Amino acid sequence: MKAKRSISGRILLNTLVMMICLAVVFVVLMTRSMKSLTDSVLSDVLPSMTKTAAQNLESNLHMLSDRFFMIGENEAIADVGSSTGIGSSDEEKLEVLRNAQSGIEFAWLGLYSAEGTLFLGDEKCPQSVQDHKFFPLMQETQNMVIDDVYENGDILEIAVGLPIKDAEGTLNYYLVGAYNYSILSDVLSSINISANGEAFIVNAEGRIMGHRNTDLVREQADMAEYVGTQDIEQKVVSGQTGVMAYEHKKDMQLISYVPISGTNWYLAIIVPRNDFMGPANDSIMLGIYITGGLLVVAGLFTITYAARIKNSLKGVTKRIELLANGDLKTPTRISRTKDETHTLSSSLSNTVESINGYISELSKILSSISEGDFDVSVEGEFYGDFIIMKESLNRIIVSLSQMLISVQDSSKEVLETAGIVSESAVQVHTGSSEQSDSLLVLTEETKAIEENISEVDNNTKVAGELMGRARASMDAGDANMKNLLAAMEDINDNSIEITKVNRILENIASQTNMLALNASVEASRAGEFGKGFAVVAAEVRELAAQSTESAKHASEVIGNSLKAIKNGVAYAKQAAESFDDISDVTNRMTDITKRLEESVSVQKESLETMAEQIAQISNVAQRNLDASYESTTASQKLHKQAEGLQYISGQFRLRRDK
Repeated sequence: MKAKRSISGRILLNTLVMMICLAVVFVVLMTRSMKSLTDSVLSDVLPSMTKTAAQNLESNLHMLSDRFFMIGENEAIADVGSSTGIGSSDEEKLEVLRNAQSGIEFAWLGLYSAEGTLFLGDEKCPQSVQDHKFFPLMQETQNMVIDDVYENGDILEIAVGLPIKDAEGTLNYYLVGAYNYSILSDVLSSINISANGEAFIVNAEGRIMGHRNTDLVREQADMAEYVGTQDIEQKVVSGQTGVMAYEHKKDMQLISYVPISGTNWYLAIIVPRNDFMGPANDSIMLGIYITGGLLVVAGLFTITYAARIKNSLKGVTKRIELLANGDLKTPTRISRTKDETHTLSSSLSNTVESINGYISELSKILSSISEGDFDVSVEGEFYGDFIIMKESLNRIIVSLSQMLISVQDSSKEVLETAGIVSESAVQVHTGSSEQSDSLLVLTEETKAIEENISEVDNNTKVAGELMGRARASMDAGDANMKNLLAAMEDINDNSIEITKVNRILENIASQTNMLALNASVEASRAGEFGKGFAVVAAEVRELAAQSTESAKHASEVIGNSLKAIKNGVAYAKQAAESFDDISDVTNRMTDITKRLEESVSVQKESLETMAEQIAQISNVAQRNLDASYESTTASQKLHKQAEGLQYISGQFRLRRDK
């Protein structure tokens, strides 16, 4: 079991939590306010300090520029001279250069030609300045240009170049010198805003040209990489003046930036906020100590006050626990504190007495109801929500009485109805059994019909195939008969032609006989000279007579052949007509067979559909049979339950309205 917390502990805990939350909120707000105030002050002060430092740097650079201009305006430097070699004019120029270089600000100083090669100067001067960044810029602008810081050996230098022109503006040469880096380091050393503050001089590419750490200058380190954010470099080299805050190594830092006039450089000063948060942090710690002391005092006061409340509520709590355990007899101890606990204990005492009376009355009524006596009602005085309880219980008693009366009446009707339903269910079950048996017989008959239809369907298909073959044979016989008829007609035509030829032969024989007769007559007239000719004529006449008889015999034979051929043609035509009639009959039988086959297929499909429907009806009938059996069983159970309900409802003593 979970341990109970005392009210004093809860009050103390809540008070401490509230005080700690207030202290935390107070410290957080104070910390944020101090940081915001510090940022605001630095944002206001840093730009002006950066501008002042930039102006100081500009002043030093202007002084160097003025010094350079003074050297360039020297008469010896400005005058080209008339000698062609190193004469007095060149010596004067060298003297001027030596005097100017003797100061501590110059590392070297010399004159260079337009191509950037050394014209005059000592051994410290480089032989060429073409590789310096400032040289092409000086050629382009024809004005004084200051170069970026570069390393010459172990020395850091700043090169400066100035074009030297004559009175007509023609370029004579370039005056080029290098200042020591110390002129920038001195200015940067004088910028001391905070212990950890840093001052940078960067060029347009973001490279560090000036810093108290000369290693960064020698390496020409990238400021964005050194600081750790690219936004700073973009802001610094933008050519604008401003201030920006960024987070670096869990500390907020502010950077102020400003361009250096007359150069391609920019001055940036970075200041950590923690360097200015010392007094603020002391104030925050003091606030934390004061808050801790107040928490201790508040805790002691809360413990004392909570103990008084705990003692006052202890008696009430114990009585409520007894009440929760069902104790309505023990008297309630009333507290005399004259505050809310006194009112609470008095109200608890009255509540226990009232609940005791209500529970006694309700227990009596519920005891009667538990014994089956509903001819009772709740009496006595009830107050508040207990009035609703009293009225609700009385309504429940009346409702239960009316309901049980209805149950008694309904149980009789249910008993009678259950008997009728039971008899009907038995009849339905019997009918369902008979229906199921009939459907089984019908299913078997349907299967037999389906088998016969299948056999008829197969025989019909075989007959269709045989009729197809017979029709093909009849078509072939019809074609052959037509060919025979055509041949007989050709023979008939040829016989007619032979008859015509035979007639010609008969005419020739007759004419030959006539010629032989005439020859005989002429031979007899000739006497002895015509005897040989008469013999020939007699032979010719005899041959003519034989030819005539042969022609007549051939004519008779051909006539008989023509008659036979005509009869054969007639018979062939009759046979062809018979074949046509047989072909028509065969076609009709084929059509009838096809229609019969289609009808048998339709009947087979219909019978299959009918068999499926009968199977479904059989399934439904089986389900009805099962349902009727269950209904019979349920109706019998309902009848028994109705008898039991009638018996149970008769045990109650009910209130009936007169």
